[in-house]
Amino acid sequence: MTMTTAEWICTRCGSTNRVLVPDGATQATDECVTCHTRHALEADARPVRWRARPLGKKAA
Repeated sequence: MTMTTAEWICTRCGSTNRVLVPDGATQATDECVTCHTRHALEADARPVRWRARPLGKKAA
């Protein structure tokens, strides 16, 4: 399976994050490496930068 990089910016702290997703994927979820807020990701018109929407902070 080939993968591509989805780059996104955390809506809470502004950190740039990256996650590998399968080629052709249009949605994914990931957690910010800095503040650990989970986000729903959607592919944007630009091939690498994805739109992020917070899902809420993961319970510790």
